[in-house]
Amino acid sequence: MNIAMLVFIIVAILVGGMGTFSFYSSGRPVGALIFFVGSILTFVFYGIRWFQGKDVLGSGSPVQWPPYINTCPDFLTYYKRKRANGAETDTCVDRIGVSRNNKLTVFPADGNVNNENDSYFFNLKTDSEERSKKRAQLCARTIEYGLTWEGVTDGETCFSPEGTGVAIATSAAGGAAGTCA
Repeated sequence: MNIAMLVFIIVAILVGGMGTFSFYSSGRPVGALIFFVGSILTFVFYGIRWFQGKDVLGSGSPVQWPPYINTCPDFLTYYKRKRANGAETDTCVDRIGVSRNNKLTVFPADGNVNNENDSYFFNLKTDSEERSKKRAQLCARTIEYGLTWEGVTDGETCFSPEGTGVAIATSAAGGAAGTCA
């Protein structure tokens, strides 16, 4: 339990209640209303500034951010790619042209493309099923394609698999080094 927050709440209630009562009992109901609203706004403002982001119950465990990771990199759309041999692959397509290095060709609005042409597709398949290796491969591929992916990479640096936002594996040039896990 956060004792400082509990004390703050008790003080806020006492100051707000006693001040309002003082104004009201002296025959100034408008002043009481103004004081009550003003004290609420003041205590909420300072309460948010002082206690925001702190765990109320005091467990201190980090919170994963983002709470979930999208299926595709930022601004890409999921697409089930069907090859001529009947095989289906999970991919993402760029419908608006967000690839910074043009490695990923913009997918036409009518969807009329050759499914054998890899330049339209960001492949979600990886060589490994292990979470950290899979994430590292997807991160490296995202950087290679000139994209960003919230919770995975900012386009230059891979982030930790725990989703804590801690940057890992960067090179002196600012790009991703070998692995991203």
